[in-house]
Amino acid sequence: MASTGSGQPARPPGQADPQDAYGEFRYPILVLAVTTTTAGFLDSFAFLRYGSFVANQSGNVLFIGVGAAGRQPAWPAALASLVAFGIGAGLVARLRATGTVRTSAARGIAAVVVATAAWSAVNVLLEYGRSGPQSRAALAALGGLAMGSLATLFVRTAGVATTITYQSGTVAKTGERIVGWIAGPGNSRSQARKGSLLGLLTLAAYAVGGALGTLAQQWPLWVPVWATLVLAAVALALRRR
Repeated sequence: MASTGSGQPARPPGQADPQDAYGEFRYPILVLAVTTTTAGFLDSFAFLRYGSFVANQSGNVLFIGVGAAGRQPAWPAALASLVAFGIGAGLVARLRATGTVRTSAARGIAAVVVATAAWSAVNVLLEYGRSGPQSRAALAALGGLAMGSLATLFVRTAGVATTITYQSGTVAKTGERIVGWIAGPGNSRSQARKGSLLGLLTLAAYAVGGALGTLAQQWPLWVPVWATLVLAAVALALRRR
């Protein structure tokens, strides 16, 4: 069986890949940029308000270790986010696997919107964690659940592995692809170029989201609400079957 550039087996002609943005969304590059910007937006907000990340779980693993050494008082929020992220990713992956392939992406985006809306409501009720570390840990958990759900929305774009909510792997893969684009054999340079550009777009979008999330700290009650509206709008880009 043939293989895509991501190392995944090619699907039969006419059959959409339920984990590829090109198969499930119109304007897939825009969807990749918007969802990744939203993840960066929420991650910077959560870090500055709760003391932990909701998307960047590598950072949370480090915070847990630093906390164990007595130098990171917000480590319970990091742990709560880490556990909830895994739960969200697992539950939504399972949800997408049930039913028909044709409705997989719709179920996924619906779960993301519901999880982010729940986080938004509790963020308002708990006044973005002002009352203490317990409320911040609860909010970090809800944010982690939402971002874990978002992580499973799609994992490839045009056959290239892409990530929405965490970017350490993107940095490594983009470096590999840039070297392949410059120095690889001729028949692989086109795929390497495509992967490089998608990786650079993803990293830029996440950074822009981080900047926007920082600027939005003036309105901490509403940051998750705005993100919920943006993610709900992504549903409009779903391909109609």
